[in-house]
Amino acid sequence: MAGSDYRDGFPDPRPEDVRAAHRAAVGAQVGALSSGAQREAFVRRVDERRLERRRGRRDLEPVEVLDDGAGRTLVRPGDLLAGATAADDERAVRLLADEGFTVEPVAELGGRVLRCRRDGVPPARLEGLAGELRALGHLASVDHVVPLAPVVKGLSGPEPSPVGVPRPTASARAGAGVRVAVVDTGITPERRADGWLDAVPREGEVDPLDDLPEPNGLLDLAAGHGTFVAGVVAQVAPGAELRAYRAVDSDGIGSDLEIALALVRALRDGADVVNLSFGVQTPGDVPPVALQAAVDILAEEHPEALVVAAAGNDGSDRPSWPAAFREVVAVGALDVDLAPAPWSNRGHWVDCSAVGEGVLSTYVPGVEDPEFDPAPDTYPADAWAVWTGTSFAAPQVAGLVARVAAERGTGVQEAWRTVQRAAVRVPGAGRVVPVLQGTTRG
Repeated sequence: MAGSDYRDGFPDPRPEDVRAAHRAAVGAQVGALSSGAQREAFVRRVDERRLERRRGRRDLEPVEVLDDGAGRTLVRPGDLLAGATAADDERAVRLLADEGFTVEPVAELGGRVLRCRRDGVPPARLEGLAGELRALGHLASVDHVVPLAPVVKGLSGPEPSPVGVPRPTASARAGAGVRVAVVDTGITPERRADGWLDAVPREGEVDPLDDLPEPNGLLDLAAGHGTFVAGVVAQVAPGAELRAYRAVDSDGIGSDLEIALALVRALRDGADVVNLSFGVQTPGDVPPVALQAAVDILAEEHPEALVVAAAGNDGSDRPSWPAAFREVVAVGALDVDLAPAPWSNRGHWVDCSAVGEGVLSTYVPGVEDPEFDPAPDTYPADAWAVWTGTSFAAPQVAGLVARVAAERGTGVQEAWRTVQRAAVRVPGAGRVVPVLQGTTRG
């Protein structure tokens, strides 16, 4: 593959009548992402519903809202994360002891993070304590929930496609020898008749699809997100070894700590490329402590690996974590004309952008929840869908890096440098890296 526009290698299989129907759907998805106050109201309603759906589930960690006046974020109540240096500081130790916290190092993160726990501490107080620890010179933050910012159909969610992508023949081994990990909601338990995602191991990493508040015959708020993302990677690098890691539940909820642990597990399992299609903006733009530790482990123990993350769909230049870490490739979104999508996050921290409007990929069987979609769709077995978001731009870059690494016989870091050298830079959007076709807005 040569040049900076790779789309000719991935032709659109949809006939014109299907593309026309999808253009209207994508117009609605983009409109929802760009709707300002309407979008904010919907996000609040979805967050409140997510919290309600978890209540009464003893097997799930509780989640609450932290509102610092400048914005809202979801957090784990009673959980505070601090850097290991706090354990050697008498002032920090006394502060935590006086507040009644139990403190334990997180072994899976090499003891770099202290998990400080006390039931019943409200989010605002946790954030205040984190600020006090930071004032003492230590890393500290609440345990942020890193949500799949409303991915339900009511706000830029998927639309069914009667046409999918045929399995490749000539390029079936593209990406062979490279392992790509997708940390997300997990993978569908379905074994698809069309062969897509058939080789992805399911053990322990299955997306339950219908779990919250309890099984009710309807798809959960983020059901199928990981399957869609995995399908994007598989289209671009069908020969890569694809692994799924479930760190986000089927309502789109996963904490800083849970995701950091999954990232480190994927790296230690031998992943060459890790895709993270989620993110969170934090009070004061403070990096989440556990993800910071995971990124440090990446840099120190796995410098040959590459982590790719979605930049987020807020239309903002505020950093979104984990994408904004220097060691992570942050991917924004373009429209099909390769202009930066106005709803995509932007800024100096965004490394590159790919087409993120109306991406076609694998989905899951089930019926959408009418609470969030007044005209719920039913998805059959072997489903395909079109979806819009930086979540679906990032895995194109992850797959492309795997493909280039396999074709050139290099490591993924060198493959990423090759992709960068061939691409044009656009202010705020990074390098323009068109891979899959996407869909024109209607």
